[in-house]
Amino acid sequence: MNNITVDVAVIGGGTAGLGAYRAAKAHTDSVVLIEGGPYGTTCARVGCMPSKLLIAAAESVHQIEKAPQFGVHPTGDIRIDGKQVMGRVKSERDRFVGFVLEGVDEIPAEDKLSGYAHFVDNNTLQIDDHTLVTAERIVIATGSRPAIPLFGMS
Repeated sequence: MNNITVDVAVIGGGTAGLGAYRAAKAHTDSVVLIEGGPYGTTCARVGCMPSKLLIAAAESVHQIEKAPQFGVHPTGDIRIDGKQVMGRVKSERDRFVGFVLEGVDEIPAEDKLSGYAHFVDNNTLQIDDHTLVTAERIVIATGSRPAIPLFGMS
């Protein structure tokens, strides 16, 4: 098993993790970024950004329907081309993700570890079955999932 000692270990390669990595690098060169999946954000890949683009398309239709109230009279029927809408969503998503990946590509390979981290103790992480990372400070930036707390249940 490989052993690495750093000042700062950042778990998670999304928006928060990349921001934490850059902030740590401003203070020390001894930083490692650990990511178990694809780099980039859930938001850009499949979350809020694609969703907002779909909402924007729907809002455009809504505004056209409301236009006559303002003395604007679009002519003809409103036609929604689902393939074109989704094509734009995918194109913009790829552009957003591309910006993130450009930033990841600028991170030196020796600062990136691929795998899932779990704590061995307060200052030690095991990355899958290949690396132990000892760090003075550890940033957990793994994102979140919505949950409904079930109080009183174990």
